[in-house]
Amino acid sequence: MPRVHLVLTFAVLLLLDGLLAAAQKPITQTTAQTPTAQSPANQPPIVRKQLMLARFDARSISRVDMREINLAPGQKGPLHKHPCPVVGYIVSGAIYFQVKGDSARILKAGDPFYEPANTVITHFDNASAAAPAKFILNYLMNTEKQFIILLDDKEQEIQSPN
Repeated sequence: MPRVHLVLTFAVLLLLDGLLAAAQKPITQTTAQTPTAQSPANQPPIVRKQLMLARFDARSISRVDMREINLAPGQKGPLHKHPCPVVGYIVSGAIYFQVKGDSARILKAGDPFYEPANTVITHFDNASAAAPAKFILNYLMNTEKQFIILLDDKEQEIQSPN
């Protein structure tokens, strides 16, 4: 499992690199690197597969706060929003995920996701009553002091755990 975790983390970092690039060029789904002196011809090419493309308004990003979150079986995430864009992926388990205004969906291990800044996340719940779930979040921050804002059922801000 640690190797899968490292590969997925690398994929998210590559995704972040693409998100932060200023160029608006079309991205091909899969690219292969040709062998060089550093990668002999007897090795397979490195394949870069796009997992997700998240677009957001231009903004300064001075730091990325990466966190691992673990949910117990059946545990529900609180109603919340983030002051910055968030990208992440599911390490293990299954997550019932919904951004306000979008359809709910189930995310499984390896699936990427995007939470837009200042947008209510209505569900980020463990979809399994029997198995835990683990995911990695990357907060694309600049001057923000907190990374999550908890909301009550009327979507009013309550004390946040920052």
